[in-house]
Amino acid sequence: MVATIFLAIENHIPVSPQGEDTSTDHSVPMLLLFIAVVGISFWFTDHQLTASSRFLRADDFVGSDNRTADRVENVRRVSTPFRIGLGLFGLACLVWLPPKRKQQSVGAVLIFIALFAGFLGASCIWSIHPLLTFQKFASMCFFGLAAVGLARRLSLDELAIVFSSICVGLLFVGVLAEIGLGNFKPQVPGYRFAGTGHPNTLACYGAVCCLSAAVYSRKSAGFNFWTVLVFAIGVVTLLLTKSRTSLAAVVIALLATRFITLKPSYRLFMVSTVMLLVVAAGMVLALTRGDALSKLGHALAMGRTQDVGTLTGRLPLWEEVAGSIKERPLLGHGYLAYWNKEQIEYLSDSFGWEIPHGHNMYLDVMIDGGVFGLALFLAILVSGLVVSLRRYRQFRKFGVAFVFGMIVFALVHGVGESLVKLHTFVGFMIVTGLIGLGSLAPNDNEVAN
Repeated sequence: MVATIFLAIENHIPVSPQGEDTSTDHSVPMLLLFIAVVGISFWFTDHQLTASSRFLRADDFVGSDNRTADRVENVRRVSTPFRIGLGLFGLACLVWLPPKRKQQSVGAVLIFIALFAGFLGASCIWSIHPLLTFQKFASMCFFGLAAVGLARRLSLDELAIVFSSICVGLLFVGVLAEIGLGNFKPQVPGYRFAGTGHPNTLACYGAVCCLSAAVYSRKSAGFNFWTVLVFAIGVVTLLLTKSRTSLAAVVIALLATRFITLKPSYRLFMVSTVMLLVVAAGMVLALTRGDALSKLGHALAMGRTQDVGTLTGRLPLWEEVAGSIKERPLLGHGYLAYWNKEQIEYLSDSFGWEIPHGHNMYLDVMIDGGVFGLALFLAILVSGLVVSLRRYRQFRKFGVAFVFGMIVFALVHGVGESLVKLHTFVGFMIVTGLIGLGSLAPNDNEVAN
């Protein structure tokens, strides 16, 4: 039913006249400008040079040292100006438009994004903490303004290049920071690469590198050094961070992306091969001895065997959040109002670890906006999936496949994390890609370039 609605919208909303040259290839200095502005902005909002040292002390959590609770309701002097500056940069991108980039559309994806944003803004009315909801919504507006500006200014291929370049840069700085602090010890059991952020965040950067690598070979049919390098950086990052959720999500996203890029005659072969491998793996496991199974389980857990039964503490947290959802199931508690200082301190003290969010995108969306909020949020992702699939079949551009893969990654990754819906660089990349995809005219052969 949802698919029918948004396909009707996509096909019937008027767009600007066709036939314009919509090429948007920018020079290298121009792309470097976008990389520098966006990268520096999110460095000051999401990263810290001493983050790896803080992560090493995470197991020694005490309630009096709850950094998330201490800063959740405060206006931060460092990151806030950069959030505002990034929004103003997005506004400048909207005002300063190249003459050839006038062909636009308002498709189903953009309509659902606008409805969801409006719903979150309206949640100030019924929020349990109206002031906190207003503050977070204002921050989201600057976040969204920057996303719209970049999506309007850059093609999907260029977005993939800009985002992956920023990810590689942040990962490189993270390695240098850990080396400088003496924390870079991949040979030590239990080590997780935190860099200047958190392992789960950096794992998402690795996933972006893997999903965007093909864009670098869009103008060459054979071996491409940059494609291999960016993909290798992504794989190494995923292994060093030992984020099981991100690894599973990127594997599924890569398989899904590969599936849509295959010719129809090969897709059945791919599905049959994957099913055959699954059956073969099941037979091997059935015949494997207990000690070998234990070693296999240890490998699948990437060496992180502590609290595996509770998904590293997530199950009890999800039960608590689900209970709170039942209190206000239709409209929720208001945008990010549930995660106020008192609630974060209560949950962190109860479970013995610092809890910044629900570690489940779907539960977090419901705690914010209830059933209605979740329906709009899923409509955005589902419509993005279908539209990107249709566009790739029509134009076969790597930029569209990148957005498709990012949406699949978000859907899977959201089962164990909430980074996609927060004001982080990870969420920014997905939102910008969705806006860029949704604003393309139905017959826009530019799509990526």
